[in-house]
Amino acid sequence: MSLLRAALLAIVVAGATAAVALVGMNVPPLWAVLMALPTGAVALAGGLLSGTFDADWTPEPDPPTASVSLHASFLTERLERSALDQYRFTARVQPRLRRIARAALQQDLNTPEAREKLGPELHHLLTAHDAQLPPPKAFAALMRRLEELC
Repeated sequence: MSLLRAALLAIVVAGATAAVALVGMNVPPLWAVLMALPTGAVALAGGLLSGTFDADWTPEPDPPTASVSLHASFLTERLERSALDQYRFTARVQPRLRRIARAALQQDLNTPEAREKLGPELHHLLTAHDAQLPPPKAFAALMRRLEELC
């Protein structure tokens, strides 16, 4: 529910509460307003949160297949080994990442345009001979950047 609709609902509920208190219970106007404010606030909160609890009828995603799970676990294991062994990173991981980046950009990675598109950190990771595998969160951010280019 939009903020405008929720506010209108809150005003209507608060007005009805004040009217019932004034007419039905013969409460003084100040007390009727004080009784109506909390009910209006609850109605506003309920209106704003009503969309949050709607049923989600989208189909459940397919469970991952065994090959995808195995592939992901092998990749994780290889990256862990590459973090410990610099030669493994520069000999195995970096050339594959470089190939992906070259295919995404469709140009050589040492050009100024490629350096600008990749950004300094990702360009250094792909082209430097002394590049180290960054921590997992930084590596994930760099891979998201590379994925955006694809």
